[in-house]
Amino acid sequence: MSPISDIAAARSRRSRRVLFVGNPTRHSDVSQWAMVRQWVMLQGLQPIRSFGGDVLCVIVTEDVLDGRCSSADSLLVRQARDNGVPCISVHDTTTIWHTTARVRARMALSAETPGEGA
Repeated sequence: MSPISDIAAARSRRSRRVLFVGNPTRHSDVSQWAMVRQWVMLQGLQPIRSFGGDVLCVIVTEDVLDGRCSSADSLLVRQARDNGVPCISVHDTTTIWHTTARVRARMALSAETPGEGA
């Protein structure tokens, strides 16, 4: 399974929901998975584990990208791709950063706006 990183599609999305798919097993994967998930939460994005509604992007393990995953994980990725949602390796932090940039910027802007009128 090849990664999809259609940043243009993600930029048009307003969702703060980031779908995590896979079950990291290697030590480096487990550490990276935890770090990316924590970063997502610290940015004000919402990590989820099931597909439904609008999703900004999908973060997947290397096993999922390689097709070594459960049928449920494969179905989640297929649903995401069918809906034009970018699927990104948990190790591709540059693409994760760029894909979430517009939503993070919008959130920062909306957090600043109330203080201007007061």
